[in-house]
Amino acid sequence: MEIKTAALTGVLQRALLLCGMVFLFQPTLLAAEANRLLVCLANAYPDHLAQPSSSDAVYSHAGQRYPFDPKTSYRDFEDELERADLYSQMRQAYQSGPLSTTPQRNEDPGRLRHTPLFLDMYGKTFSEVASKLVTIHWAPCHCKLQFSGVNGAAQALEAVGQEIEHAGLSHFVAESMGTFNWRKIAGTQRLSMHAFGIAIDFKLPKALGRYWRWDGAYTNPSKRFPEDILRDKDFNRVVSIFESHGFVWGGKWWHYDSIHFEYRPELTSRQCGQTANPKQK
Repeated sequence: MEIKTAALTGVLQRALLLCGMVFLFQPTLLAAEANRLLVCLANAYPDHLAQPSSSDAVYSHAGQRYPFDPKTSYRDFEDELERADLYSQMRQAYQSGPLSTTPQRNEDPGRLRHTPLFLDMYGKTFSEVASKLVTIHWAPCHCKLQFSGVNGAAQALEAVGQEIEHAGLSHFVAESMGTFNWRKIAGTQRLSMHAFGIAIDFKLPKALGRYWRWDGAYTNPSKRFPEDILRDKDFNRVVSIFESHGFVWGGKWWHYDSIHFEYRPELTSRQCGQTANPKQK
């Protein structure tokens, strides 16, 4: 009996030791993941953000702190959209390339935005944002567009247009519905990314242009995600070109907005494709 008891005690001790090792190691893993995501942000916006020195925030070169806190609680997804910090902004992985399945409920990588960061980078007023706009040549229509010159956004958009024209896909995005527009997102108090001059909408052909509010989606039980917007192979090539230059596409959101592209390089680089586990809503 004593031998069996001693053996059992040894097993329990080893089990407790392993549990302790897991318990002690888990914060290290979380800190490492947080640091990786903050590095993604700093690398995406090097003119504004310094490399992270902690796992709970990132700082601007001027010393402004932007919090990253996985422990922040929200009433629901809408509340998180309204009060998102950098953890919320980075927690959903944006998948580049064609999707094999439709987005799940509230899977909206890119819609969660820490607004203070964008205000500080692109401008806090109409005039401040407008002063940073530059004019580019949009090759698909051989016309001029205005886009923010901050963070290389305008340069990236011009490169997108040139690549799309070279691929013979200009007809998809030849008609812009607008870039800079100092306004709030419909039905919210949050500023649109158009207000910062880093988003562009298009009049898409063949019924590819779908927006969840226009469709009355999710208020009408009969409405579903419009899978057809994900199935056009040529348009997927257009989307992939945008993504390769740092843009996300609203057609990959559960709250879909297929006419919409916005410059979000922190979400599209290969190094930043894996994120922390999403919160369940």
